[in-house]
Parts: sequence; structure tokens; C-alpha cells
Amino acid sequence: MNKDIQTPPSSTLGMLGGGQLGGFFAEAALKMGYKVAVWDPSENAPAKRFATHKFNAPFDDAEILDKFVSVVDAVSLEWENVPVELVEAIQLKKPTRPGSRSLGLAQNRTIEKQFLKDNGFPLAQYQVIYSAKDLSGLDQELPWIVKTATMGYDGHGQWRISSTSEKDEVNSPIAGEGPWVVEQVVPFDMELSVVVARGIDGTSITYPATENIHENGILRMSVCPARIDPSIELSARHLAEEVINAIGEPGVFCVELFLVHPSKILVNEIAPRPHNSGHHTIDSFSISQYEHQVRTLCGLSIAQPRRIGNTVLLNVLGEEASVLSSIETTNLILKTGRARIYMYGKESVRPGRKMGHIIFSGENIGVLEKEALEALAIISRR
Repeated sequence: MNKDIQTPPSSTLGMLGGGQLGGFFAEAALKMGYKVAVWDPSENAPAKRFATHKFNAPFDDAEILDKFVSVVDAVSLEWENVPVELVEAIQLKKPTRPGSRSLGLAQNRTIEKQFLKDNGFPLAQYQVIYSAKDLSGLDQELPWIVKTATMGYDGHGQWRISSTSEKDEVNSPIAGEGPWVVEQVVPFDMELSVVVARGIDGTSITYPATENIHENGILRMSVCPARIDPSIELSARHLAEEVINAIGEPGVFCVELFLVHPSKILVNEIAPRPHNSGHHTIDSFSISQYEHQVRTLCGLSIAQPRRIGNTVLLNVLGEEASVLSSIETTNLILKTGRARIYMYGKESVRPGRKMGHIIFSGENIGVLEKEALEALAIISRR
């Protein structure tokens, strides 16, 4: 498939995956005059609220593949666990951005780490093991984070090994089948993320680095711009851009980074899609990461977006959505005029599941953070 093909408005854009990222993409596409087809196994996937065409079958359904390809003019991703084989089949017939190369890297941590290492990008020390019993033979300095090579997200498929006794236990807490990546825990000062948009002509832009705060392995809050020295911020953006240019595919990506005192930056992971930490771009930039996903998919111009203001993002997890759904709680959070609530339309509530987010926008990040923490206390009933 010709990688330079452009897709004009009024065309139909396909989305593999129907979660909240796909929903925000669909909203951006509709505003620009496109129609959207969403393929997700769940009939009630959030993105299908905005879809002209809805496909509810599993991703290995060959009949649906033919129907999907016949409807769409170009295809993008909202989830890195879409089968690589499916993307390989689609990209032979329709522009698919990003494609199977990016997806293959993101789906397997061993391949991703090797790619980063081969290209000289800075990483935490790591080793690959194929049996849980191999832990006892590792001489890497503790503590470790052991991660499944595939299918891990939001803290799932990760285990912390802090002591020699944990390492040497026969009944290891590690579950599933190998391989696993064993990473040395990095004494980072901050977790950062940088969203990168890369066009079909090879040009790329970066959004300012976002500061991320995790809780139990799940992203809880994001602050943009990150509270770091401007020179470090530029280094983070440059590193992220280099990583995506090394992959060489068009699309919107997120590169997750560790800032280690005082100014060392390490690459953690790559996401071949927009990112939760980039939701704020809808409110705080002239061009959101989702509009750029439409632009890069369709071969349209990408441009450095203009920052409108500062933001603090608070994720709404699990049962917090039920608390937030009351009129009293909603009004309490909205009363200052700096908060905007986004709910994703997910029907089933699970502990730790991202049900929505609240954006606090303004000039003073300290004030925004205070309001976000107050909102968190309210919805989590802490």
C-alpha cells in the first residue's frame, strides 16, 4: 500500500479498538468532516457512540475483516493489543497509520527493549528470563520490576521483587507464561511522557512533556507542563522525537520516560497511539493529539500546536465514577470554573478501571493541583 496516500474529508476512517481513545479520535474526525467505523468485540464500546459503522466481532473474524476493509478508506489504532496479523492484512489494502512495525514493538517488551538498545537509546538495566526459576540466578542489583513480555497494562502483569528471599522463593508470585523482562527499579525523580505526531512526509512535532503520577501502577494524575527545568524538558522532547523517527512510521505516539536526578532521562515504553496523559491536549492546545491522529492518518499537514493554558488531569477510577455521578458531587467539583468532566460511557465498573477524567485548567499549577487533590478526596471518599 502506498504510504503517501492522502484521505480527504467525507471519507470513512477505521478505528481498531473502541475505548475512550477511539472515542476522542472519532469526535475529532467527525468535526473535520470524516465518518468513522469502529471495530471492537464489545457491542457497547465507548467509541461506538460516535460511529457510522459498528463492527462487534472478535479481531480474528475473517468475514468482518472483509466488511471492515470494504467500508474504510484509512485505519488507525487505539489499543496496542490488536493482533499484529490483523494490521498486516489491513495495511496491504488500506493506509494504516501507525502500522504493524510500531504495533509489533509495543506488543512485546523484549522486542521493544532490544530495538531501543540497538538504536542507542538510554534504558534502565534489564534482562530477559524464560522461566520464573531463572530469577534466582540473576545478579542484577535489587529491587526489580518483573514484567510480562506481552499483554501488560495499567500495572497488570507486573511484580516487584525487593529482597533476596523474594527472588529465591520457589513459589514465585510471577504468573503466566514467559518470557518476562526483569528491569532494575530506577530511582527516578519523575515519570514523564511526550506525545509525538509524525506525518507521512517524515516531519514530526512534539507536545511539551507531561509529568505523570501513578498509583498502584495506574496513572492517577498528569500535570502539563511538567515542573522541570526548560533544558531538561527540551531534552525529553528531543529524545522522544528521536525514538519515533527511528521507528519511521507516521502516526501519533507517546514515549514514556524516567527523569533520574539530576538530568538523566531514560526511555521506559512506547505507545503507538495517543495516550491517557495527553487527554489534556483537547483543552490546553490549539490542536489536540486526537486531531493530529486524524491528520497523520489522512496525510494532512501537522503543525506545532499553540499552548492555551496549564492543566492538571485527574483520572476517575472504578467506583469513583458512581460517586461523581451524583448532582451534588458534580456541582461541588465544577463550582470553581476550572474543572471540566469527561466520562467515557463504560457500562461495567471494575476496580482501577479508567471510567473518565477531570481536567483542571488555568495558569497557576499549584491551584489546579490543589483542586484536583480535593476532587480526588471527594470521589474516592478518602
